[in-house]
Amino acid sequence: MEYDVIVIGAGLSGLTAASLLAKRSLKVCVVEAQYKPGGSCGIFKRKDVVFEQGAAMIYGFNDRGFSPHRFVFNALEEPIDIIKHDELYAINFGEHRIVFYEDIDMFIEELVKVFPNEKENFKRFYTDLSNQYIKIIAENPAFISPDAMKKEKGLKSLLKHPIEYIRFLGYMNKNTKSILKKYFKDKNVFDFFDKLTSTYCYTNVEETPAILSSIMFVDNHFGGSYYPAGSTLNLIGKLEKVIEENNGHMIYNTEVEEIIVEDNRAIKVKLDNETNISAKYIVNSGTVWNLYNKLLKENVSEDIKNWVNSLEPSYPSVVLFALVKEEAIPKGTLPIEMLIGDKTKLDEDEITVYILSIDDKTLCKKGYHTIMAIGPTFKEWPKGFKNNYSTEKYREMKEVEKNRVLDVLEKRFPGFKENLCHVEISTPTTLNRYALKEKGSVAGPKQKLGQHMMKRLKSKSEVDSLFNCGESTVMGTGTPAVTISGISAANLILRELGMEEFEYKENMKNYVNIVKKPFEYNQIKIGKNEEEDKLAKLALKCQFCEKPSCEKSCKYNMPIRDINRRVAVGNFYGAKNLLKDYDINPCLNCESKECENHCVRKGFAKEVSIREINSKL
Repeated sequence: MEYDVIVIGAGLSGLTAASLLAKRSLKVCVVEAQYKPGGSCGIFKRKDVVFEQGAAMIYGFNDRGFSPHRFVFNALEEPIDIIKHDELYAINFGEHRIVFYEDIDMFIEELVKVFPNEKENFKRFYTDLSNQYIKIIAENPAFISPDAMKKEKGLKSLLKHPIEYIRFLGYMNKNTKSILKKYFKDKNVFDFFDKLTSTYCYTNVEETPAILSSIMFVDNHFGGSYYPAGSTLNLIGKLEKVIEENNGHMIYNTEVEEIIVEDNRAIKVKLDNETNISAKYIVNSGTVWNLYNKLLKENVSEDIKNWVNSLEPSYPSVVLFALVKEEAIPKGTLPIEMLIGDKTKLDEDEITVYILSIDDKTLCKKGYHTIMAIGPTFKEWPKGFKNNYSTEKYREMKEVEKNRVLDVLEKRFPGFKENLCHVEISTPTTLNRYALKEKGSVAGPKQKLGQHMMKRLKSKSEVDSLFNCGESTVMGTGTPAVTISGISAANLILRELGMEEFEYKENMKNYVNIVKKPFEYNQIKIGKNEEEDKLAKLALKCQFCEKPSCEKSCKYNMPIRDINRRVAVGNFYGAKNLLKDYDINPCLNCESKECENHCVRKGFAKEVSIREINSKL
């Protein structure tokens, strides 16, 4: 079968590109190595507790400035409920706790408590960056990567505010420290900004390109910080929903082994099941290393190979997941807290903690909090997972790392360990296994000078009909950035086809609904009517197991988990489509309840109503 577009990888960038192209009625196929979409953005469950598995600091749902997520859902005409955090986050900086208020003046007052002699300098710094941001970014929203932007669009922005634009472009090959030196002399201030750039780019102020930090330092204050109500299952699931409702095809548990090129044109992909599928265009959303060291194989020059393998990756990470009793987290704690170890350098005590159940009460039962804590690890972890992740040595390493992270959390939250109800840890080996993160590098190539912006993977490949999106591309890492990269790949294909691109319009209808918080279970509304809402809430009880025991016991081999995952976000079309190979819905005539008897949820609560869900589709 030939498609218009094949998208390799169902992470956030790939799903964004695929959903936009499907919305334009192109025949799209997404191929994903894992059993579910999302990549590092998504969830898993443990006894009804919802854990975010990675990307959960979500920006870009604001109604002004840099808001790619709002733009995408408005362009797709797909409603989504979103929680807006009261504050952006807090940094525990030595003996100080600095709250990042959305209001910049309030934030400056926080900084003055730590740096009392720098008030006027902070005012000048944030005023200058804010004015530049408003004129360059907010006044003319352009949700496209610089390498994919039309020349006339860039020229229009230049002519509107020439001085600010030229100054902004002058930051391209300067580091952040060079800007800071114009405002500050106190070394402690530089240490503080080191921690900000480390959070955003995994780099310090000497490495971080000024053109990136000048935006990052103020963007969140203009836009705010968000979380998809009910978890990122909804963010990812709704993109998949749009793809399938527009006749797109999702292929899971299948890895692309090679992009087949003829006469410098990508024409098909070879899958790990030895089959090939063809397309007019191919979009790669994986890493630059996977693309050139594996997928393109012989179609790569030595110069490109040398460049690719010279790229320094961002540091490998560990992620700890925990459930704690409510009393472990003091009142006033924010949903996102950054813990700083050594103020003068990056060390393993630098951990970002997500306690998203503070604002979203649907993630776990009352009286508890979910924890996701992510930070760097400098140990030598097994590189390949197939023969290494089950060894005794690896298990011992995980145990040591788990206790190390728990000790860091105990310092910030005394009593954390004694209130611990569940804990597990993901290592760089795990990240490589489940999200194809090279050596556990969560952000792809480091966004430092020399491998930033135009010196990264381009949206349009040197191979005809092959396009790229994701964290290895010009936009870099972070959910807004990879979303922009997905928009860019989609628009470049539409441009080649002479079709209408997705561009910001002031009169776009809004589909983003900011909900009241804390978000409670009774606020969940899924589907178009009460019947669909009831069915979706039954499906939400599914644990979305990696190896579903219910499916093993079903004599009809029904994809129970995959149906439930779609129904849970209101993707009834996609769920029904999974039943198309059956002449009659098997659940209608099935007298056996073997699937429900083997439901993993039965071990701690009532089993999922599998038959009721499937028979009503």
